[in-house]
Amino acid sequence: MISTTVPSPISMGRLTRVFLPALLLSAAVAGGASAQSLLSTMLFDRYADALRVQAGIPGMSYVIVQNGNIAKANAFGFANVEHSAPARTDTPYQIAGLTEILTSTLILEQCEETGHLSIDDTIQRRAIAAPDPFMTIRDALSHRSAAGTFKYDPNRFTALTGVVEACIQKDLTPFRQALAQKIFDRWAMIDSVPAANVGDSSADDRTEFTPTKLSQYSSALARTATPYRIVNGVPTLVVDVSNSVDAASGAISSVLDLAKFDLNLEAGDVLHRESMDEMWRPAVAANGAAMPTGLGWFVQNYNGSVVYWQFGNTPGYSSLILKVPSLRITLILLANSDGLSAGFPLQDGDVTTSLFARTFLKLFVG
Repeated sequence: MISTTVPSPISMGRLTRVFLPALLLSAAVAGGASAQSLLSTMLFDRYADALRVQAGIPGMSYVIVQNGNIAKANAFGFANVEHSAPARTDTPYQIAGLTEILTSTLILEQCEETGHLSIDDTIQRRAIAAPDPFMTIRDALSHRSAAGTFKYDPNRFTALTGVVEACIQKDLTPFRQALAQKIFDRWAMIDSVPAANVGDSSADDRTEFTPTKLSQYSSALARTATPYRIVNGVPTLVVDVSNSVDAASGAISSVLDLAKFDLNLEAGDVLHRESMDEMWRPAVAANGAAMPTGLGWFVQNYNGSVVYWQFGNTPGYSSLILKVPSLRITLILLANSDGLSAGFPLQDGDVTTSLFARTFLKLFVG
């Protein structure tokens, strides 16, 4: 059983007294982030490993991006338990549902901003199969159900795979190739792979990717964290891992690579400001009520601060990204078990059900 107890104010206070002098000195030297921010970063680093152990996660990597820079990156535990291979900040993991934020970016930048489509078009209007004939691209991006209410449903989101393929380069560009060319290659995300099956020796692979690119992917895949499930407290190898990718899941990346994506997104080098505002604006249900989602992201309030986030959960892997725009800070977590998501009903739209997220928010927002 995973405890959901947030580290107590007493323990935080004790740690504060221990670390504050050194952090104040660091702040003076750095001349950048505030002493309080540095203290919060140091405390989160300490808590992160303790929470990992508590959740039974074999290996975990994380990065904190703040004010246009990487404030902290670290990794704990093992990427491969059997060989005692340590997790690293450049260790690739399957990112599961974080693939959705990449899909949202592709659709907004490569499809809507170019005028190839409107996200209020029905998916079937684009001659693409959809779970229901009236589902719009916006419905899928925001997890709005056929009844017009919020319902987290990755299967409906998967229909967006064909939307990306149909609009990019005005041709049927395979989704994994679009992901590679328009995001991974563009931002030099060298530890990212569009799908685990790019190593398959098929004609499609040779057409979509150059031998040099396939060699790069092979190297990254060889370093990808081994997937585990925890059985009676023991990490057990997961063998039923999906090797393919679609709009909702399957991409592979590292926390440092995702930090590159986040930094470019924040800098305005990816989407127009209007598209970013739309992506992070709460969607509206049929009854006019705000939903806990934007486009490919969850959106909610925490103690008066708006936060944007997304999570992932697939056999052997879990992930979380959490942004506090008012502080210009982002947390990215990747793990090689379901421990970042298991036991936390994140699909209901409340990131504070995650002990990892709640600890981070408590430290940085209050």
